[in-house]
Amino acid sequence: MSNTFGIKRLADVTPSSETPFLIEGLIHRTATMIYGRPKAGKSFVALSAAMALGEGTPWLGRKVEARNTLLWALDPGQEDETWQRFNTANGAKDSRLFITDVRPEDTDDWWEEFSDVLVSSGVEVLIVDNLSALLGRGSYNNDADVRPALGRLQALLDEGIAIVLVHHSGKFNEETGSQKSPMGSTAIEAWGRQFIQVTDDQELRVLRVYGNNTPERELGVALDFTGEGDDGAFVTLIGEEETVATSAEHDELVSRAKARWDNRKDRQKKQGRSPQQKGSKPQENTPQQAPRPHGIPERIKDALKDRPEGMNWSQLKNCVQGAAQAKSDAAKRMVEKGELTLEKRGNQSIYCLAS
Repeated sequence: MSNTFGIKRLADVTPSSETPFLIEGLIHRTATMIYGRPKAGKSFVALSAAMALGEGTPWLGRKVEARNTLLWALDPGQEDETWQRFNTANGAKDSRLFITDVRPEDTDDWWEEFSDVLVSSGVEVLIVDNLSALLGRGSYNNDADVRPALGRLQALLDEGIAIVLVHHSGKFNEETGSQKSPMGSTAIEAWGRQFIQVTDDQELRVLRVYGNNTPERELGVALDFTGEGDDGAFVTLIGEEETVATSAEHDELVSRAKARWDNRKDRQKKQGRSPQQKGSKPQENTPQQAPRPHGIPERIKDALKDRPEGMNWSQLKNCVQGAAQAKSDAAKRMVEKGELTLEKRGNQSIYCLAS
């Protein structure tokens, strides 16, 4: 097929050998979003990545090539605050990290001039801190406010400038924990190619990393606000694990999925909610069984009831629906109440239902 629109047989495509990442598995060469609740440390994580990019120093165990990186500090007083953090972390004097606190104007002319300056200055990475300040009086819950701003950032992406956007996550929910998605319009999450969600657990920060070009994983990070860090400014890598099954775990994944499907059908049948039961009227004088509660503790018990040998935390977490922090808190409470047992087997901690 010969045409001027580049239409070709998919089997004939030669894939690019270029990595999609500036920092392997973490910072995408197009659109990355770092988000979290207030005070979770997302701005420190973004600055740490920016310093690594500006200096070409390793970050969280990954090699980094030095690039012209511009930090767009949009909160009042953020330029001075960022300078102090940079010096606290012993930022290199010859770093290729730059900063501006210029306020954007809501005109196409302003954005075109801004784009021209970035391109002519050789800016390769733009870190925007943060989206709500970029919108000004607009709301990130409103598509009409969000889409024009994201469209202007997309125009910078089209110029070959990688963008890291700092944003907020949703409010805490007693059942599911912190909202997993970025707060606001669905257009925000649709814009990103790579995401780093920052959550805090006292001294520990958990970076949940996911996107189009990498399996989901969690990184445990110690965040030291005094600037010290073994794996980048402020950050020390504590541990890392994939949170989705690899190909070697496919059979186990399918087995667990089938068990959950069967349990789902059984629960629907017991509660009179199966498709067959919905299509027929219940018999008179037949007591209707009360629905079982579906909180995280009940899901944990369901997952363990057919596994008398128990599960390690990674297995249990993958079997139970809900936010990671909420599942962790529920498991701890169940151990304290004697509903679960927790024992060491080699290097693993194994959860079992208490007898």
